[in-house]
Amino acid sequence: MFLMSSGVTGYSSTESILKLIGLIILCILIIAASYYVTRFIGTSKAGAFKSTNFRSIDAYRLSPNKYLQLIRIGSRYVVIAVCKDSVSFVCELKEDEVTTVTSDPGKMVSFKDIFAKSLKKDRSTASESSENTEESKEV
Repeated sequence: MFLMSSGVTGYSSTESILKLIGLIILCILIIAASYYVTRFIGTSKAGAFKSTNFRSIDAYRLSPNKYLQLIRIGSRYVVIAVCKDSVSFVCELKEDEVTTVTSDPGKMVSFKDIFAKSLKKDRSTASESSENTEESKEV
């Protein structure tokens, strides 16, 4: 507004709108390209990890930068300590000492089911507590 009133010539409003539309299209193209490149890299890396003999089974956080990790290397199970600047061998476990939990990705529980269970549990707990308070008043 100030520049127009001071006599400085600039872009016309049509040129400005066209430049804005061009920048928006360029931004959308950059975001789309980064999305597809990231997906491509992720799927290629995931395929590489599936064919390896190393698999992280479990991790336990000891502090913000210290972990115990259970790793399967081939048919052996190894526990390592991972710190900020070092990785240390802790022990080796036998296969029968390790309990693994396998999750079925096709059998995902929906949020609706979890929420319904939570509501049922809250209602049953509330009814039990009200029964307990009524019994204590009678005594």
